[in-house]
Amino acid sequence: MTDYRNATFLGHSDAGKTTLVEALAHHFGLTSRQGSVDDGTTLCDFTPEEQEKKHSLGAAVVHVPKAGLNLIDTPGYPDFLADALTSMGAAGCAVVCVSARNEGMPFHAQRLWQAAGEHKLARAVVVTKADHENLDLGAVLANLRQRFGPSVVPFTLPDQVGPGFSAVGEVVSDPDSEYRSQLVDAIVESDDALMERYLEEGEVGEDDLAAALPSAMAVGTLAPLFFVDPVRGIGVSELARFLAEQMPTAAQQLEVVKGAAVAGGGADERLVARVWKVLSDKHLGQISYLRVLQGTLRVDMSVPSPRGGKNLKLSGLSTLLGKELKPIDSAGPGAIVAVTRVEELAVGDTIVSEGEAEPFDFGLPEPFTSLAVRPKSRNDEQKIGAELAKIAKEDPTFVTFRNPDTRELVVSGLSDLHLSTCLHRLEARGVGVETSVPRIAYQETVTARAEGHHRHKKQTGGSGQFGECFIRLAPNERGAGFEFIDAIVGGAIPRQFIPAVEKGILEQMEQGIIAGSKVVDIVVELYDGKAHDVDSDEVSFKIAGARALRDAFLKARPILLEPVMEVAITVPSRYFGDVSGDLNTRRGQILGMDSVGDMQIIRAMVPLAEMQTYSTPLRSMTHGEGSFTMKFDHYDQVPAHLQEKIVAELAREEE
Repeated sequence: MTDYRNATFLGHSDAGKTTLVEALAHHFGLTSRQGSVDDGTTLCDFTPEEQEKKHSLGAAVVHVPKAGLNLIDTPGYPDFLADALTSMGAAGCAVVCVSARNEGMPFHAQRLWQAAGEHKLARAVVVTKADHENLDLGAVLANLRQRFGPSVVPFTLPDQVGPGFSAVGEVVSDPDSEYRSQLVDAIVESDDALMERYLEEGEVGEDDLAAALPSAMAVGTLAPLFFVDPVRGIGVSELARFLAEQMPTAAQQLEVVKGAAVAGGGADERLVARVWKVLSDKHLGQISYLRVLQGTLRVDMSVPSPRGGKNLKLSGLSTLLGKELKPIDSAGPGAIVAVTRVEELAVGDTIVSEGEAEPFDFGLPEPFTSLAVRPKSRNDEQKIGAELAKIAKEDPTFVTFRNPDTRELVVSGLSDLHLSTCLHRLEARGVGVETSVPRIAYQETVTARAEGHHRHKKQTGGSGQFGECFIRLAPNERGAGFEFIDAIVGGAIPRQFIPAVEKGILEQMEQGIIAGSKVVDIVVELYDGKAHDVDSDEVSFKIAGARALRDAFLKARPILLEPVMEVAITVPSRYFGDVSGDLNTRRGQILGMDSVGDMQIIRAMVPLAEMQTYSTPLRSMTHGEGSFTMKFDHYDQVPAHLQEKIVAELAREEE
């Protein structure tokens, strides 16, 4: 089949996406009774945690075989953005759901709309909750067109908004609708021949409009808008008919979807499929969700591993109905399917039946909220690495690593809520952890010159230890690193022991001196020393070198350096004052601002120490509509009054 139609349902939380997909599934006869989010009985929120929290945490697929449809429900919280973005690599159409109650437009919905456009998906809009009081239809439509652009044109309209909302009518078949001409203009704009006929004759028949509509969506001149009340079933049948009959097919979309790899208009018959989601199941192992882009995927087919090595056997080929897998023998272009027990696959992998293929970039954000984690018990310690790796594979915006500077095991995600959910999943898999704010990877250096000396002398029953070093210490340029100068003359220290002195200094630099942090950007000159014919050895001079450095370092006006981050904070304009004022209290330096519609993007330099727990206060200041990204920029000096406090705190931790 090449006439699959695949739609991913995107939007902000509480827009009714899961309920809408459930209503469509019931309409198509996949369920005998429409499930409820509140009751935990929907097809798509099938994990215990989703049912408990009453919102989606991951993407779920509903396959409608008789209509050749795949519907993807995605999370609405920006904290769980990964599956919303990766679902765009599986679908040909993005259906963005918004609540009529939103006077503005949540930034998350605007970001998803923009991302769908960047992936060259066809787009549509569904308005829910039009039955609430104090709504104005004109204002709702104007707001949507202002935020999403002029391609958004009503396809169905409510008989009225507010509690009396009871039915919808289709704009194209209503000659009296003021929006019909907008709809016709958007459709004919995609077809030069149709546009020419429209300009000559002043009208286009409904059959011609219906035939051209998928193309108009595929090239982006039209984003049809629907009003739906999925709880009461109003507008569901009209949307279902559109999805099954008029939304662009996979064949129409495959040519324009970024990275589809269908060169030659499909003449290349080799298999090309994309991994866009993975799950871990205690019975089935890893479940990998694929979109077939080209060729035919057959059960138990053998394909080259994306990472080289042995071929992979794609077993357990199935279509998806929420958590239920329905076995099939093969799948053609456009199909969304799952394979099981293939642990080597990862999100973004491109599978080909022959040759090699580049992984697909879904444009996922970098995680920037972190926690240090420690296993609670010896048993947890044995399992934590493998289970964290599984969660990181399921969610590419969750990463885990060992910080070489602080020696902590760190997990990073998109927010405190995101991390809490991932660690709750870890606990459900039998691994207990304790968490804390990660230590900052401070650095130590000096701002003045000084001399240092140490004589290491130790006498035991047998041969003793002896080594003596004199050094000069000076600051190096920021970022220039460590420089060692051997200025020994006259054999004061035998040549074979000088590398040991340098090694001792380097080891002391790794351990730190005033705060247990790495020492950087210093010049050490070894200019004198003494040795003993019998008792001197490498160990003695290593110890002497290290302690001579400590002696000089403490005299050379030592300072702490802290990582400073380049931060971009996106907030609605009405919250700009609160957020910029808060940045000043965080030692932030605002570099500039950009405007995107009603959103302000604040660019600033802020110390990492002030940003580690920033997601929660930002959410509070902006009522959940603010977001931020950050990346390391440089190290800078910690203010003196804070340095004393930090050094004291680190000393207490060491004790």
